[in-house]
Amino acid sequence: MNQTAARYQRVLAGVSDVVSRIPDERWNAPSPCTQWTTLDVLGHLIDGQHQIAALITGQGPREPLKDPASAAGGAPVSAWAATTRHMDSLLAAVDPAAVVPSHHGDVTVEAVLGTAVIEPLIHASDLAQAADLAVSLDEEAVATCLAVIAPMAEQFAATGMYAPGRAVPVNASPQQRLLALLGRAGG
Repeated sequence: MNQTAARYQRVLAGVSDVVSRIPDERWNAPSPCTQWTTLDVLGHLIDGQHQIAALITGQGPREPLKDPASAAGGAPVSAWAATTRHMDSLLAAVDPAAVVPSHHGDVTVEAVLGTAVIEPLIHASDLAQAADLAVSLDEEAVATCLAVIAPMAEQFAATGMYAPGRAVPVNASPQQRLLALLGRAGG
């Protein structure tokens, strides 16, 4: 498995760690994602992995679900576990150099994974915050995303998918800086 796929797999494992610690009563709690509950965020992540699976297997882009919580069903922990098992098998078998159709034209599987890692990385923090849990995000993924996002944070906020950046202290950790760039608190 190449470095990008291994990083992606580690980030998914980080989400799994958070999901396994979410108390049942916190699934309907508000999340840092406006108008979404903890369950909505997890459903969004599950649906997102189905979208990534379609991309890296050459099936091309597919539209996101309108009701993200429906992807998690009535058993969110089990639904996430099934999703990560499927993604783990795909990541172990996929050719990172394969060229696949995407929303931005033909790209390599490695490019898809390199870009897509931001979603499970950031949403792991969102899930943890919604459940009032501590989380340590994968340091290599944080550093990689921070290097890409720092010069273009305003563009991320302009998409409406991320809040405007927040100020952080000079001594903030890379995780704190990345979360702040994307309008998140915590870290």
